[in-house]
Amino acid sequence: MPNPGETPEKFIRPQAFYDIWQDKEGIPIYKLFHVESLMDVELGEWNRFGCRGAFVNLADPHITTAAILEILPGGKTVSVKHIFETLIYGISGRGKTTVKSPGFAEVSVEWGTHSLFSPPLNTTYSHQNLDSSRPLRLLTVSNAPLILSLFHNERFVFDNPVVFDDRFRGPPDFFTDPGKHLGGRVWRTNFVPDVSKFALIDWVRRGSGAKSFHLSMADNTMACHLSEFEVGTYKKGHRHGPGAHVIVLAGEGYSLLWQEGKERIRIDWRPGSMFSPPEWWYHQHFNTGPEPARYLALRRGGSPEHPLRIGMSGGKRGNEEAGAEQIEYEDEDPAIRELYARELAAKGIKLSIPPVGSTVNASV
Repeated sequence: MPNPGETPEKFIRPQAFYDIWQDKEGIPIYKLFHVESLMDVELGEWNRFGCRGAFVNLADPHITTAAILEILPGGKTVSVKHIFETLIYGISGRGKTTVKSPGFAEVSVEWGTHSLFSPPLNTTYSHQNLDSSRPLRLLTVSNAPLILSLFHNERFVFDNPVVFDDRFRGPPDFFTDPGKHLGGRVWRTNFVPDVSKFALIDWVRRGSGAKSFHLSMADNTMACHLSEFEVGTYKKGHRHGPGAHVIVLAGEGYSLLWQEGKERIRIDWRPGSMFSPPEWWYHQHFNTGPEPARYLALRRGGSPEHPLRIGMSGGKRGNEEAGAEQIEYEDEDPAIRELYARELAAKGIKLSIPPVGSTVNASV
C-alpha cells in the first residue's frame, strides 16, 4: 500500500497482447486509413503460414484486423488452426483450401477471385495455389486482436485441442451446399464462389438505388454483407460500431467519413480498394462511375444468427443532432449533394437521386 502523502510512481500501461504478438510475427504491419489497392501492398515472409504476408491495421485494430497472404505458383501454405474466426476473400488467382478436424472427414473447397469463405472455428486448414504460372493473393479479416488480447496466451489460441463439433462435423457438402435463404436480406452459406455476382435485394432505407444482402457464414459471430448502389446514386450517411472492413468489388467513387461535428474526410476508391470507418463515425458512399458500385463488408460481431454487440450501435433514425444512426437525405448538409452533383456533371452522368421530400425517401 502506498504511504499517505507519497506520490506513487507513474503506472506505464503495457501494449495490448495482440500488438506484442503481431510485432513478433515478423511481417510488415501497415497502419493506414485506407488501402488504395490490395494488389499493391508489399509483403514479407510469414513463417506461420509458410508464404508471404502483411498485416493491414485500419480503424479499430484491437477488435478486428486484416492480413494479406500471397502464395507462389503451385505453392501451399503451412497448416494452421486457431480459436479466432476469420473470413477469407480471394483477391486474385485460383486456389484450394483443405479443412480437417479430429474424428471427421477432410473437406476441400476450390475458389477464385471474389470468392468468400470461412474455415470453421479451430479446424486445421491450409491453402494451395492451383495456378503453376502466377501467385495468388488472399485477404483475411479476423477477430484475432480481440481473442488474443482477451486470453493473452498464444498456446491457448493456436494449439487448443477443443473440437467445435457443433460448427463442423466434416460433411462432404460443407462448402458445396448453395445455402439457404433465412428470410429478409439474410442468406446462410459457407461459400460464395463470386461475391461480385451474388444477387442482392433492394434496400431503399439506406438510399435510392441501394441493394444489399447479409451473409451468415460457418456459424460465425463475425458478420459480412454485400451492398450495391446504382449509377448516379449515393448511400445515406450512417454510423455503427467498430471493425468493418469495406472491400470495393466493382465501380468507382468516393466515401466521406467524419466524426460528429468535425470536418469530413474523403476517400477515393476503385475495385481492390479497402477502408474501414472508425467506430461511430458517420460515413456515406458515392458512385461516380458508369456502372453500379458494389462492396463487401467484413465485420466484427453482428452475425444475423449469432447477435453479438461490440462497441456502439445505432438503430435510431433522424438528424445528426439527435445522435442518430442514419442521416436522412432531407437532414444532410446540402453541400454533400452539391459536391456529388458536380462530380457527376464532370463525367457526364445524370444524378438519379429524387429531390428531397419525394416519397421515395421513405424507408422500407
